Amino acid sequence: MKAFIKTLFGLACGLLAIGNANAQSHQWKFVTTGEGSTYAIEKDGSLWAWGWNESGQLGIGGGDTKISVPTKVGTDNNWKSAVAGQSYAFFIKEDGTLWAAGDNTKGVQGVGDGMGHKIPTQIGTDNNWKSVSVSRFFGHTAIGLKTDGTLWAWGEGETGALGLGNYANQTVPKQIGTDKDWASVTIGDHSTLALKTDGTLWGWGWNNNGTLCNLPSHVKTPTQIGTDHDWVEVFAVSTSAYGIKADGSLWVWGAADNNVLGLNDEEITKQKTPAKITTISEKVVFISGYRNGRVVGVGANGVATKVYVWGTNEDGALGNGTGVAADNPGGGITFTGVPVQTKLPEGTKITQLSSGEAYTIVLTDDGKLYGWGKNRGGQLGDHSSEAQMLFSTLPIPAGEKAKEEQDVFTFDAKNIPSSLKSAKQLILTGEWGTADFAALTAAIGNNSGFPPAGNNTIEKVDMSQATIKSGTSLHVAYGIGSVGTFQGCKALKEFVMPTKSEAAHFTSFRAAFQNCNKLEAIDMTGCTNLTNLTDAFFGCTTLKICDLSSCSKITSSESLFDHCEAMEEVKLPSKIVLQKYAFGSCLKLKQIDWEAYEGTQAPDFAKDLFQYVTDFKAIRLIVPDAAYDSFAAHADWSKFTLVKASTAGIGNTPANQTFAPGKVYNLSGQYITTVNSEKDLNNLPQGVYILHGRKVIVR
Repeated sequence: MKAFIKTLFGLACGLLAIGNANAQSHQWKFVTTGEGSTYAIEKDGSLWAWGWNESGQLGIGGGDTKISVPTKVGTDNNWKSAVAGQSYAFFIKEDGTLWAAGDNTKGVQGVGDGMGHKIPTQIGTDNNWKSVSVSRFFGHTAIGLKTDGTLWAWGEGETGALGLGNYANQTVPKQIGTDKDWASVTIGDHSTLALKTDGTLWGWGWNNNGTLCNLPSHVKTPTQIGTDHDWVEVFAVSTSAYGIKADGSLWVWGAADNNVLGLNDEEITKQKTPAKITTISEKVVFISGYRNGRVVGVGANGVATKVYVWGTNEDGALGNGTGVAADNPGGGITFTGVPVQTKLPEGTKITQLSSGEAYTIVLTDDGKLYGWGKNRGGQLGDHSSEAQMLFSTLPIPAGEKAKEEQDVFTFDAKNIPSSLKSAKQLILTGEWGTADFAALTAAIGNNSGFPPAGNNTIEKVDMSQATIKSGTSLHVAYGIGSVGTFQGCKALKEFVMPTKSEAAHFTSFRAAFQNCNKLEAIDMTGCTNLTNLTDAFFGCTTLKICDLSSCSKITSSESLFDHCEAMEEVKLPSKIVLQKYAFGSCLKLKQIDWEAYEGTQAPDFAKDLFQYVTDFKAIRLIVPDAAYDSFAAHADWSKFTLVKASTAGIGNTPANQTFAPGKVYNLSGQYITTVNSEKDLNNLPQGVYILHGRKVIVR
């Protein structure tokens, strides 16, 4: 089975052999992330881990290097907290003892025996540990805070980030100075920041990137930064840092590579004093981040109701439904310097937030976990098979086995699932050509029988993130025949085109949407190079309007709208060859807008062009003034209610019509919103819309 990416919900995984103990439903009380490993504690005090395990950092005794199934760490049920770095982790028990697992480079485990332990191993005998901070993405430095307010350091000391007054490595915890009023500590790539109980900010280590603000370039012991006394939280991430003040405001400083500071100022390369992030007006309660991204939670009283993310969007790190694959960056949003709101389930209340490398996990007040972003080591804990460990562009339940059937599939052309017969939504990313759409056609079940078997589940196809190869067709070969890619998708209601510049690469939609009898609208305005629309919308019985005004290269149109029984309005381009059955059985057709027609003489009227249509006077045909007389003199075109373009206006706007709720479209046929009252309609921006097949002006 080819790899694919899960977005909203999961699917049956290839790890069903995992014992029942690992497949249970969890009630979580704590969560944290390392670079690519996740750790969570259940309300019963048991410790669980998943994700990357190449150095044994999960604490489960080695085994697979990638684990997507939450796996219990030992048998103890008295765990309190955890923290993780690149390939190592620390754990604190309720009794205040400190434990370590994973890589032991530079003595970072703090055990002092030079070994890398793959199960939690106690550090010393002290039982008054409160918290630990580590260099999560680069380096092997650890600093612990004890309940008596003292700080202790171990691991890599080459940058002075240990704060011990030297550059030596330290294999066991050693106290930093003698102060007993430390409140918290955080470690970046080469520097350390800490807060004291009086709200002052302190730092030490390297300061080449301004992480220590205006302190010297090398600081080996704790040194106060500024004079403010209202800091409540600080977080160092890579070569920058940000903090929260008592009023809930968010401040940032350090290296500004790629505008990652969130100040929305590309001229800034280094911020050496704390600067307020004004793009977030709400009170900030949680801060986290990763090398090229930042994550904050806003709310009140220790509970966040929204999450904002900025920075890289590789592997869907923003969590807003967009994103590009880290190994195939084609299309989509790749980076933003402005905070973007993550699309969490409505009503989510977050009590904890933690980010690893391009992924984030949040804990809710009801003991659930949601995660999004990178999942290439199984760090979202969704029970996916190794082939499925890619990424999620939207928050999904984390630390739980997902639904047996997946609803939403996000994938590129290189990773098309072998079967999409149960899918409800497809999100296409990366680059696509005719051969790729042929493979997609097979996956959705359109590759056998005549007419093709079709698909009864897919409700939406979203190509907004896809790029299209030049000369691409949605009419593809199968066996000894051919078929439209989405032909017979009987549940398909919504089709989101690629950007207009990408849609211009399509050349054929022959039979592409044939018998998609629930398709309500489609935006054709970007399809400027289409030549073949034969059977394109045959049997689309709910399609009411279609704007083809941008498609001026159509030479094949036989049965274009044949049996579009609900069709009310069509807009034609300057050039089009209209062939037989193009409007066959369009019995509700009210208007053909051919204002763009470039000729002065009426075109040929193909035999059976309007097969089974008898009341031509019910159809309003708008033509350019220069061609009006020719149309009026034509034996067939004269049967229509002809209207000069200069006088067409908005003549079909309903007058004194009783309002009825319904879906609103723009003049290109794109769905805008649903209105339930006249007030809803009048609240739309000024313009012309389509409601119930009629034009409506909002002034």
